[in-house]
Amino acid sequence: MASVDPNDFLVELRHILKQDDMIKGQLLMASFGLLDAKAQNQVLGELARSDTDTAISLLAHLAVSPRTFAVPPLVIRSMLLKNSLENPDHLLRLLDNQSYRNKRILIEIIGEMEYGQAVPSLLKILDSSQEKELLAAVLGALGAIGSHETINTISEYLYSGSRELVVAAIKALSNIETEYSVKSLVERMGTDSDLDLLIIDGFARLQNQPALNELSLALNSSHAHIRNRARSNLIRIGAKAIPTLTENLTSSDNDLLILTLNVLAFIGDDSAVRAIRQLIHDEPQDANVRFAAYEALGMLPLKSGSYLLADGLTDREDHVRIATAKAIERNCTDILIAGVQNMVQQGGQEAEQVVAAFLNAEAYKVIMRIAEIDEFQKLAVDFLVNRAHPDLRCRFAGLFRENGYNDLARSVIPEKEKKTEKPLAYAVDDSRMILSIYKNILFEIGVDSRLFEFPASALEQLKKEKPDLIFTDLNMPDITGLELAENIRALYSKEDLPIIMVTTQGENADHDEAIKIGVNQILHKPFTAEELQAAMDEILQKF
Repeated sequence: MASVDPNDFLVELRHILKQDDMIKGQLLMASFGLLDAKAQNQVLGELARSDTDTAISLLAHLAVSPRTFAVPPLVIRSMLLKNSLENPDHLLRLLDNQSYRNKRILIEIIGEMEYGQAVPSLLKILDSSQEKELLAAVLGALGAIGSHETINTISEYLYSGSRELVVAAIKALSNIETEYSVKSLVERMGTDSDLDLLIIDGFARLQNQPALNELSLALNSSHAHIRNRARSNLIRIGAKAIPTLTENLTSSDNDLLILTLNVLAFIGDDSAVRAIRQLIHDEPQDANVRFAAYEALGMLPLKSGSYLLADGLTDREDHVRIATAKAIERNCTDILIAGVQNMVQQGGQEAEQVVAAFLNAEAYKVIMRIAEIDEFQKLAVDFLVNRAHPDLRCRFAGLFRENGYNDLARSVIPEKEKKTEKPLAYAVDDSRMILSIYKNILFEIGVDSRLFEFPASALEQLKKEKPDLIFTDLNMPDITGLELAENIRALYSKEDLPIIMVTTQGENADHDEAIKIGVNQILHKPFTAEELQAAMDEILQKF
């Protein structure tokens, strides 16, 4: 390889910079890679100190050069940015120079600088260029600058025939905090699921009030992929989204109420408590809403008013009572315990349901506060021996023994059961409480179960073992119930492995999609043992 004398190179470079001769400079830079590391750094130093168009153009030329230099590309780019910040007028002259070719890197630098005075030059490029990569860079820079006057121009590219430019326009508008930019993005939704998700992510970046409103409304989308992306973004945004989300709790739409409560629970900020308590006070008719409300309170810190939780223990639905018991376990106070003790001591069906709820919820703190009550011991033994899953019996037998209730422990120790052939069902749901309910109900109706909080784990297990039936939720993060069903159908047909989708969601497009994918039946929460049994019998008898 031919060598280049560093001193001659530097002398020539200084002359070129003095003459501001861009063409000779680019010819000289063709030999830059032949210099050693020390000489390359000296050259970059000369360029960084120069106040000329040529210096910026040569730094830009080196920054996009495909060759491998001793100096890292990021170092060259940082020098270009520094020089441009000190001499921004040079950028504009180079952008307006029709013969200059390395405009893309300069446009990216302008975006990083958020240099508003470059907007007219950038708009000229949009009008004159047909090069997609260059146009995409301009859209990105305009978005970074955030000038409201460019929204109309950027919005035109939302309907470009080029997907690359549509994506660039979405990202650009996602950086401009105005109601109109949000409106433009909303109008673009509905024709491409991937673009819809990109727009939802854009609202999460904006986080202004119009964007938060749209994210909140997206929880009620008829498509699971949009609901789940909105959900994950709202949870990530956190407390800032709570005022917008709590407005949803005045809605009459049960699906929106349930998903909003789920998001508020995962955000975990106590500023949502008042609105959730008000919803409970209004006594919603849908049991799934009541379940979601008490489940949310069980995940939030209650500074006051926890006594209101006791109302859920008398709910007519098992699911709601269990969610309430879990919430009381987390927010256990002397007032609540006194109320629970009183309910248990009175006996009867209500006491039986209350005891079953706390046992199913594995509310150990509460259980040990009421364990001395004779009526509790009688009801606990009856439930654990006759209705509970053996695992639950074992856990409580151990708990009673550890706390000195040896007679009670002996009463609930499970006897060795004869091995019998039972159907095997998988249950997939991102709620641990629902999985616990599945476990106990499936045991009660004589079905073995495997439980999966994460759909990916269920798919892995399905490759090793085929159950007789699989239950899956619809709304789950990461992998939705529809996506899970689609993956299952790649492994097993409808006849080989029936799928029952169990959801709180009302009738919507996802139900039709589920049937199209190969889901055998759709069942709504809350479910009872009788309903699960009937659904299983109907499906398994066909095959």
